[in-house]
Amino acid sequence: MNDFKASRFVAQFMKKHIGMSLVLAFAILGTSISSLLPSYTLKYLIDGFLEPAINGSVTITNGKIVGLSFLYFSTYLLVSLFTILQNYMIDVFGQKLIHELRYAMIEKSHRLTSSYFRRNGTGSMTSRVTDDVNSIEQLFAEGLVSLVVNLFKIIGILISVFIFSWVLGLILFAIIPVIYFITQAFRKNMLKNQLANRKILNEESNNLSETIDCNNTIKNLSKEGYREEEFKGLLNKGFKVMDKTGWFDSLYGPVIEILKAITISAVTLIVCYSQDTNSIIGLSIGTFAAAINLISNVFSPIQTIGQEIQTMQEGKSGIERVEKFMSEKEICLKEDSLKANDIINKKFPYLLEFKDLSFHYDDGQELIYDDMNLQVKKLEKICLIGRTGIGKTTLFRLILGILEPTKGQILFNGYDVTKIPDTEKRKIFGYVEQGFKAVPGSVMDQITLGDQSISLKEVRKAMSDSFLDDYVMKTIPNNYQAPFREEDFSQGQLQLLNLARATVLNPQLLLLDEISANLDSETEKEVIKALAKASNDRTVVSISHRLSDQLGFDKVIEVEKGKIISK
Repeated sequence: MNDFKASRFVAQFMKKHIGMSLVLAFAILGTSISSLLPSYTLKYLIDGFLEPAINGSVTITNGKIVGLSFLYFSTYLLVSLFTILQNYMIDVFGQKLIHELRYAMIEKSHRLTSSYFRRNGTGSMTSRVTDDVNSIEQLFAEGLVSLVVNLFKIIGILISVFIFSWVLGLILFAIIPVIYFITQAFRKNMLKNQLANRKILNEESNNLSETIDCNNTIKNLSKEGYREEEFKGLLNKGFKVMDKTGWFDSLYGPVIEILKAITISAVTLIVCYSQDTNSIIGLSIGTFAAAINLISNVFSPIQTIGQEIQTMQEGKSGIERVEKFMSEKEICLKEDSLKANDIINKKFPYLLEFKDLSFHYDDGQELIYDDMNLQVKKLEKICLIGRTGIGKTTLFRLILGILEPTKGQILFNGYDVTKIPDTEKRKIFGYVEQGFKAVPGSVMDQITLGDQSISLKEVRKAMSDSFLDDYVMKTIPNNYQAPFREEDFSQGQLQLLNLARATVLNPQLLLLDEISANLDSETEKEVIKALAKASNDRTVVSISHRLSDQLGFDKVIEVEKGKIISK
């Protein structure tokens, strides 16, 4: 979904939910038209009944008075019913729209390149999916629809006043641009401050996430005060920006009210003067009352538009940020037709092959790998060594297709790894990370990662091969269905859980990422024993030099400055 536009997304949404969109449009149109009825009814009652009754030319019975009162009440009742329908449809339409937008953003996050997450803090995406989308929801529910409704009201009032008196219509027509330019001046200042506030909110979110992530280090080094002062500085910046926004927001209402009082006073004087001089503006009492009512009412929708400017600007800044996020570069498309069994069973000279592999991150120019070539045969075991920071873990991410080469290819049985669907990868690659990263859920969920197709039997087989099945069955109440607690497992057992997670679907290629780096010698022996068993019928690529003797690698390959320098 590159070059994402919010307007296009809304148009597609309305086409998808055409029935809901038509009901909302009907409610908006009904609210706009019905809001004119009380003024027309007032003119009808005064000119047709009240003034003649005062002059004595018509007699009004009690029953007629009740009927006329009910007629006037009915116009407001109709306005209320349309308003209820409009507000309900805005809520339903808005919630559905935001739900689908959030889902589209989560789907987008799965297609983002890793460089996006390198460039943005941990709170950046959370801020977009929550804060920015919430501001878009407010823009729609409280801003955009309100703007359309009130514009219709203004147009209807303007036409009605022209029908009553073209002179009053011209006066009202001249006033509307004045109100518009006043509104524009406020809008410009509010937008500037709102965009600044959105930026500060994102910085606050990142600061808070980073503080939580580094909480132990901060406490160990007694740097709480430093983080507090930094966060307080961001809060103060945000307060100053919003203080300016609040000033413009509070000033706008009184300015419009003063302009409204001046307009009504001027119109009243003009009408009164024209009645004495027999001017062409002469109006009946009912028409005058209806015109004043309409002119008074025209300020209400304009003032509402002004009051919603802050919400609309906040939503606009949210749209800009969401559009930027949704237009971020994506990883290449997968070939959904590729299946793990077809890939695994293909006869090819090499199980894994690097062909002229070059790579650098999008946010840097330094090549991590430069025209690297390497072939790994089926069941071959190789160990990659080199100094810290040369990109050994990056190479695993390239093999898994998480990163894309700048140039060249990595092939598994002749298939480009970047084309393999994510749903098929666990059957092909088994990746054992440096540290165990738990997921919410049960002990079984730590192995299946929520994949309902993996049976308990398969989980127990993987755990047995990792020498953990007996421990779980005898030590943990409710066994595999028990909620996972990291404190129930030793450091070595957590690495064994990592191994079981990687091998549960019997992958052909096992990737070992410095898994013995943080283990003592006794714990390492348990892990080595399990790794030796897991490596028997698999191809293995490791970046742990300490394992070379225990696992009996066929090759030890040294990598330096993005190239293979020895085999």
